[in-house]
Amino acid sequence: MQKLLVALQYACLAFGLYVVYSVAMDLYTQQFEMMELVADVGTILICIDLAVFLYVNRGKQGVSMQEYAQQLEQKPSKLVYVTRKLGHLGILLIITSWIVPNL
Repeated sequence: MQKLLVALQYACLAFGLYVVYSVAMDLYTQQFEMMELVADVGTILICIDLAVFLYVNRGKQGVSMQEYAQQLEQKPSKLVYVTRKLGHLGILLIITSWIVPNL
């Protein structure tokens, strides 16, 4: 299972880098649609959030309910907090890119 999580983490990072390259090329060639660009930026933010989540939770195997409850009481680290917020922003950007063209 750990190998699968590491592979998924690297796949997230690779896909995020691919989308960054795609956005950069679209901006460089000036051939883009604004809502597609917004959705791509949202995808990049979600990829960063998922990669950090998988990295932070990589070492945690089968914890008991009591240990899990203690972990929930502790505040997350600043990195995890910021990447969660970026992931939420990414989700909002993707939803916005779907809704705005329909208005």
